[in-house]
Amino acid sequence: MKNTLFYYYQLNPEKIIKKNNYYYFEINNNVYYLCSVNKPLEYINELLILNRNLINSNFMMIVLNINGKAISLINNHYYILISGEKNKFFSIQEFYNPIYCYREMVNLKFLNHSNWGNLWSSKIDYFEYQKDYIKAKYRSLYKTIDYFIGLSENAISYFNTVNNYLKKEINDNLVISRRRINLKDFSFYNPLNVVIDNKARDSAEYLKYLFINDNYTYDFLDEFLNNLNYSTYQYGLLIARLLFPSHYFDLYEKIINDTVKEKEILKILKRTKEYEQYLKYIYNFINKKKTILKIDWLD
Repeated sequence: MKNTLFYYYQLNPEKIIKKNNYYYFEINNNVYYLCSVNKPLEYINELLILNRNLINSNFMMIVLNINGKAISLINNHYYILISGEKNKFFSIQEFYNPIYCYREMVNLKFLNHSNWGNLWSSKIDYFEYQKDYIKAKYRSLYKTIDYFIGLSENAISYFNTVNNYLKKEINDNLVISRRRINLKDFSFYNPLNVVIDNKARDSAEYLKYLFINDNYTYDFLDEFLNNLNYSTYQYGLLIARLLFPSHYFDLYEKIINDTVKEKEILKILKRTKEYEQYLKYIYNFINKKKTILKIDWLD
């Protein structure tokens, strides 16, 4: 791998660490991640446009190879090299002060994920289609999937209502967001984790992350929600996104793809009532700040 890095990028690290689907190394005060990618060329081209607009932000940057390309073919796999400062730490200010998108960025169709209703409906259709397949092999998934599909349909209905009846304000333009929030790895500032979306996305995914890792207190929730200072529209989107159980579906997909054992889903199932209470607390706290659209079972 050392020879490959020198050939493609003229880099000569002393030590290279391999982890899952990426390689990691350091040079001077910079860290580098050579990440395996499996995306269409159109997506990569959009990502490069977006990445150019992230200069001077906390996000890592894509490093072009000697051919001026983002993608390098190494051992029959495609890779992208990203780099950033070595000692960069997560700041909660990222949620309070997101990076707003320029007009050209909003039009990037592969990266714009702001139409949650369509995206979620497609996912639910996929899970409905798979029910017969999982019935015999994954009993825990089969027994619980209907509950989470029901929660998802609630989320889709709420999102559509928010989108149709609540007026956007000046500060409700789209921002740079993350597909998922994970503070245990480098993904928070990884440009390969970037999407264009409403600012409520990152906040909702962060709240899910805190719950999943059992790393929340109600005092912290109060402080975090107070500091968001969202419009009624964004608060509505926040609730819609919390209603959609992406934490369950992410694990579901890993299970049926045989990357984790089915028993891992029990960690989520055991905390279903706790998550309902968590969601109810956030909904009622927000409703005291601004009157959002009503959800009977959370009142």
